[in-house]
Amino acid sequence: MYKQLFIILMFSINLHASFTVYEDKNLFTIKLENKKFEDLLINLKNEISYQGYVIIHELDLAKSINTLAKALKKSIPLEKGKNLLICKRSFALKMIEENIHNITFCPLSISIYKKDTYLYISYKKFHSFKKANNISTKINNKLRNLILRSLDN
Repeated sequence: MYKQLFIILMFSINLHASFTVYEDKNLFTIKLENKKFEDLLINLKNEISYQGYVIIHELDLAKSINTLAKALKKSIPLEKGKNLLICKRSFALKMIEENIHNITFCPLSISIYKKDTYLYISYKKFHSFKKANNISTKINNKLRNLILRSLDN
């Protein structure tokens, strides 16, 4: 039943905002077409702040990779691409309370990147070190919802 509800929800979201969701056990990705990178980045940053996260670092990965590709006389793999390293202290505390080794996953990361006419927003899913840990599902749901809400702006 939950699977059917999720499929209906994703279908209705896709109709409203014209994007495609790709998801597996390790990665959540949204693919958009003919959108402005800068607009999506601003909306994403605004939603991150609104949800109480702090952007610890913004890595311009495309610039770094493209500089290297140019030096090696290779094709440019990305037009634009940034990784936003984010933290929410309340989640960090819960993660570490569940298992001290969860500190490895701090900070969380959301990527936004452009290739050709497509824009992507994605995050690596958080996986707990122990099966009994429950915070991973909460974090993954919060990040998913944060990204989806940033598309409504």
